[in-house]
Amino acid sequence: MKQTNRSILFFILTAATILRCYDLFNIPMTHDEFSALFRLRFDSFSELIEKGVKVDGHPAGIHILLYYWTSIFGTSPWVFKVPFIIFGILSSLLSYLIAKKWFNETVGLITASYLASIQFTVMYSQIGRPYISGLFFCLLLVYFWSNLVKNPYRKFYTNGVFFVLSAALCAYNHHFSLLFAVIISIAGLFYLPKNKIVPYLLFGVGIFLLYIPHLPIFFFQLSIGGLGGVDGWLSVPKYDFLPNFIHYLFNYSTLSILIAFAILLFGLKQNNFKITFSKKYILFSALFLIPFLIGFYYSRLVNPVLQFSMLIFSFPFFYFILFGHLKNQKTTANAIIVGSIIIANTFSLIWNRQHYSIFYNSVYAHVLTDHKEFEEMPRIIESNPRFTAYFIDNQDIDTNFFRYESFKDIADFKDFVADISQKNDELYFGSYSSSDPRLVPIILEYFPKIKHQKNYFLGSSYVFSKKITRGLGIQSTITQHFEGKSAKKWNVLPSSRIIDTASFSGKKSFSFDTEIEYGLVFTANLVDLAPNPNNYIDISIQAKSKKELEDILIVAQINNKDGEQIHWSGADFNNFHSTKGQWNTFYHSIKFSDVYLSSPREDCTLKILIWNKGKKEFLVDDFTISVRYGNPILYGLYKKV
Repeated sequence: MKQTNRSILFFILTAATILRCYDLFNIPMTHDEFSALFRLRFDSFSELIEKGVKVDGHPAGIHILLYYWTSIFGTSPWVFKVPFIIFGILSSLLSYLIAKKWFNETVGLITASYLASIQFTVMYSQIGRPYISGLFFCLLLVYFWSNLVKNPYRKFYTNGVFFVLSAALCAYNHHFSLLFAVIISIAGLFYLPKNKIVPYLLFGVGIFLLYIPHLPIFFFQLSIGGLGGVDGWLSVPKYDFLPNFIHYLFNYSTLSILIAFAILLFGLKQNNFKITFSKKYILFSALFLIPFLIGFYYSRLVNPVLQFSMLIFSFPFFYFILFGHLKNQKTTANAIIVGSIIIANTFSLIWNRQHYSIFYNSVYAHVLTDHKEFEEMPRIIESNPRFTAYFIDNQDIDTNFFRYESFKDIADFKDFVADISQKNDELYFGSYSSSDPRLVPIILEYFPKIKHQKNYFLGSSYVFSKKITRGLGIQSTITQHFEGKSAKKWNVLPSSRIIDTASFSGKKSFSFDTEIEYGLVFTANLVDLAPNPNNYIDISIQAKSKKELEDILIVAQINNKDGEQIHWSGADFNNFHSTKGQWNTFYHSIKFSDVYLSSPREDCTLKILIWNKGKKEFLVDDFTISVRYGNPILYGLYKKV
């Protein structure tokens, strides 16, 4: 039986290797890997620490590993990733050994199967950052810690030395893996016999001594608010964070969830549906939940740091909780269970999650290469200058394009597009997900059809055209011209402010004065207006004044069915150049991929209005609201596609 179970384990590790090494030489670099790579180019170790590590927000360990690894083997993307692929494969093995130690071989094989085949671990095994390495170090720590607490009178000091070294690796890897090491170390005090407490505390002193060289870096990063390296871009986690994360642990796959549920029921039936909460279940529940709870409430009360990657160090224990009640099964049953898990997860990884097609098609490369087909037209690319330089140095890139960073601001960009539209019928534009969503509607003003759109994880490339009559992108458009009776969705009050002495189009416009602070309110059910959660809503307004158009905002807010505001955004007119006495266009866009709705979409109401914050006098015409199709895979590696 043991030999056959080893064959099953070998199958699991083989599957883990294949899923991580598929098309190894074409796995692209991610944003964070580029960031790390550019912070390795130093001539001395001290310079590496001062200019490469301290500014990052992560501990020094993995950066030092990459510094020496790349100095020996080079900086090719696949070389950069190899250590982490190995960490990922060995993490599956360690999870098996730990689960076998605390439960039995069946639980070990099941846990190893999930770590081998879910997107969470496959993807982070292909990314050279301190996540899968941290999982490996944390599991290594738990393995030697388990030896200490389960067999305290057998090789106590040998296991203690490896426990200390593993904890130090956790501390040098990531601040959340350090947190995990603290939690598991404290847990040991509740498991060891009294006569082992003092030497165990000395192990803690040893861990601290090994960490002392890193304390100046830690306190420096803490002083600049950079722990975690997230630079303030994360949003506050919502209360559905944990359910979404657990869903992700099954590849967002109904089939994978049903298989897990069937295994759960099978185990419960074997135990006559008796659920016992022993000490080990409390332990592993705490190891899974405490890092989440600390990260969650720290993020809500202090500074947002929590994301799925932060829970990679403790998530395997969720499978211990779920399947730990299973009795040890016969070889055939183990093979069926493991085979079902691996097949279902591999199927969902490749087809449902589209991991290889999404992850392997890097937007950072494609925005720079897609334009090769369109040499006859102007090309604008919004990209990271350092990424652009990397690809130009390493690939055959046509550099005959305009760089978005060369524009002073969005107003300068608009003026440039207006200028080139005089002599061109088409325009190429490539951009990241971080780009201002107003850039596309600005282009559409001058090139009104989307002829071509390629979507990638974290970005898209487009071709805009004047020449075609039908195109991609725009789903629907609603415009208030003030010419006839207003539609039900519009509240144009007071109607006495509709005038016929000036207009952008037609004969009429709406006149704001110093008495009107809020006006021209558009209200619609969110699902009726923008049914897809990836939609954009683009708003454009024509406005005219004898004075500067400033302190005037286009406002969008979303309310739930109780009238509570759950989203607000605004765009100031002074973001754009305006000419006194002439009609000028102003924009606002809502990118729903970045909007969290705490209520169901069908219960949400969208309200769009003009806020005359500065109490100015001006005219408004052609208040247009367009619904534009978004990028369904923009965040497809993390969210359900």
